[in-house]
Amino acid sequence: MPEKKLIDPINRYVYIARADGRVDVTDPDTGKTGIFDDKGVWHSGELTYANRQLLGWIGRLAVRRATPGGDS
Repeated sequence: MPEKKLIDPINRYVYIARADGRVDVTDPDTGKTGIFDDKGVWHSGELTYANRQLLGWIGRLAVRRATPGGDS
């Protein structure tokens, strides 16, 4: 799966979809990172907050693309 990346226009956090449906989020100002699911639940990392709407959008996209018959 090609990397799917989104940058929040408000705080510049970088959201990168993972093949497992989770999302890596990085704060470019501090370098802190966190891993979240598509429902906004924090799983690991120093960064414990991210935009739930963006997590849902990019996380569900990754899951659909990883599922046979999902979007191409």
